[in-house]
Amino acid sequence: MRTGLSPDNPFGFDRFGYAWEKIPRSGRRHLDFGCGAGRFLGSLRSRGFERLVGVDASGEAIEAGRRQFPGLELLHRPEAVPLPFDDASFDSITLLEVLEHLHEQGAVLRELRRVLADDGVLVISVPRRHVFSFLDLGNFKFIFPRLHRWGYCLLHSRAEYERRYVANEDGLVGDISADKRWHEHFTEAKMAKLLGQAGLRVVEFDGIGLFKRPLTGLRLAFMWFPPARRLLNVLSRFDSRRFASSDLFCLG
Repeated sequence: MRTGLSPDNPFGFDRFGYAWEKIPRSGRRHLDFGCGAGRFLGSLRSRGFERLVGVDASGEAIEAGRRQFPGLELLHRPEAVPLPFDDASFDSITLLEVLEHLHEQGAVLRELRRVLADDGVLVISVPRRHVFSFLDLGNFKFIFPRLHRWGYCLLHSRAEYERRYVANEDGLVGDISADKRWHEHFTEAKMAKLLGQAGLRVVEFDGIGLFKRPLTGLRLAFMWFPPARRLLNVLSRFDSRRFASSDLFCLG
């Protein structure tokens, strides 16, 4: 990652660390679209924001966030658009590892542009298309559905598999839109085109890692072997800091 981290940044060289640096210090109102349980949004409370809002398609994640971060404004929105906010409601918006899960990408970006102030900042992170994209474990369930079902049922249960991947009440397949059914990877050109079509422009591109996906696979393979796992964690941190090819960060 080319962007440096300030001393007060609570994250490392990852999407959260990048977003922390790019969200304006003078901002008062922030929206985290696809906030999950609100971990990143919760970290922004120390920055003195007047309003911190998170929306997510997963009701389970929102309920967990409300228990963990009771002071945040967390909204369950199974339908991505429209958003229940007035025009120009937010000084900054984050969209971190979310766009690749969505079928209605253009509609979401246009809606985010609507609720973003004219001088506001949009921070996006997505998987970048590069040499190791084929190792994306997020697509394992679509490429090898029977093997994925067997492994998930072995680790959890058949009922949990059915609830999460077959009859998800939020219209998801795991964490991906049922209409999307693919964990997409992006080039800089495609991201610039999507943003341009939504009335947004790219200010800069950055990213992390080169060997992130093979290292992730190795960490899973050695998850019960602590010495190897510690070594792989060190290599992963070095990879994230030194390279910028695995994930794509975009400031708009």
